[in-house]
Amino acid sequence: MKKKNDYNEQIKNGKENTGKCIEMKKCNEEEIENNKCKNCGEQASYFSDENNGWLCEDCRSIEDGLDKLANKIEKKLSKRVYSFDLNELINCLSKDEIYNIARNLGVNKISGLNKEKLIETLLKEYKNLVEKRALFFDEERYKILKSYVDSKGIKLFDDIDEDEADKSVYFIQQGMLFPIVKDGISIFLMPEIVQRLIKERNNIEYRRLIKFNSEIVNIFRAMNKVYGILKLKDAKEIIERYLNIENCELEELIREATYYYNEYREEGMFIVNNEIDNFDELLKDIDTEKDLSYAMISKEELLNMLEENWVYNSKAGKTFYKEFTNMFRVDRDMLIAMMEDLIFDVQENEPKDAVDKMIELINIENEEARYVASSMMNKFVKKIRLWRYKGSTTNDIKSNVVSLKANKDIKRNDPCPCGSGKKYKKCCGKDEKVIYWNNY
Repeated sequence: MKKKNDYNEQIKNGKENTGKCIEMKKCNEEEIENNKCKNCGEQASYFSDENNGWLCEDCRSIEDGLDKLANKIEKKLSKRVYSFDLNELINCLSKDEIYNIARNLGVNKISGLNKEKLIETLLKEYKNLVEKRALFFDEERYKILKSYVDSKGIKLFDDIDEDEADKSVYFIQQGMLFPIVKDGISIFLMPEIVQRLIKERNNIEYRRLIKFNSEIVNIFRAMNKVYGILKLKDAKEIIERYLNIENCELEELIREATYYYNEYREEGMFIVNNEIDNFDELLKDIDTEKDLSYAMISKEELLNMLEENWVYNSKAGKTFYKEFTNMFRVDRDMLIAMMEDLIFDVQENEPKDAVDKMIELINIENEEARYVASSMMNKFVKKIRLWRYKGSTTNDIKSNVVSLKANKDIKRNDPCPCGSGKKYKKCCGKDEKVIYWNNY
């Protein structure tokens, strides 16, 4: 799951206010020494001019190791040729690197080939395989490749933002981009053959194709955020609620997006959100609710989940933010980080446990303030779509009640099936009602 932000470092200084707002106090008010490690906060022994900060022994060793690795990679890349000719670029690579490109592109029967024969086979099939791969691009991937064409097949690494640099790995692994170092400058090159292929696709027909691909890919990426785990056949049925995908090679489209976005992975017949470490446990939770269908979610809500700060911009997020900031003086970014962490924690834990954990982290000392903050957070997490409920919220589940004549017999002292952590008689059974797990 997502690593916790150090909220205590972000909470503003100040004393408790007797007015409307209550200041959050730091957990540790002792004076912080100047020589703390900039990476981990432990006692530091070394000052790094390059990083303009102190480092402890362990972090210094890690940084030294990373420097050595970077120097090794730079030395290796500096031996590569500066060329736009695919043949020349391929011949500079090791046999293992060539093999991986060929395998990633889908070249068959290559395991027993020597380097010379491997290069010959790859060059022979390269154009057709890249053309086929381009059929599954979305607008984002086309935009990145076209930016290379517009810059005559070359980009300086320092001119590329972090997100594009990470996603460029996808193109490097398929031999569409080649990293080199020339005169100490890191460069990405696009072979002339790829430049031509991209230029040829600068037409209305292809743009329609990648626009359609983008719709499907984005809907699926959002579904993966909401549902966590999906079988491909279930994914197809859900996507068909929003788009006509009759003539679409959905499986290949999703698989290619898997490699590029690195947000989900294949686990047998399942496609699993990468935030899920132990998907077997989550599957057990889902299987206990066999009668529960995937929640119906509007296309607009799904696509909004791909936007930056989507939690903050959601209806539940805006309500929580307004209520919380009316009571507490808190940094905006810190509060958004708290909301995002709550969303991930509640996927693994009961709502009450996730909230209690967050309350301990922010360390509100005033009992009344703790109660108010806890109530607000509990209200917020009950509006979060949960993987174990196939995208339904705790509120959705609780509101789906019928009389005791329903199929499921729950005893008064049993844990309430809504997931609140309370006994049934003190939760959904207060008015002699019972949760009924029907389809949505």
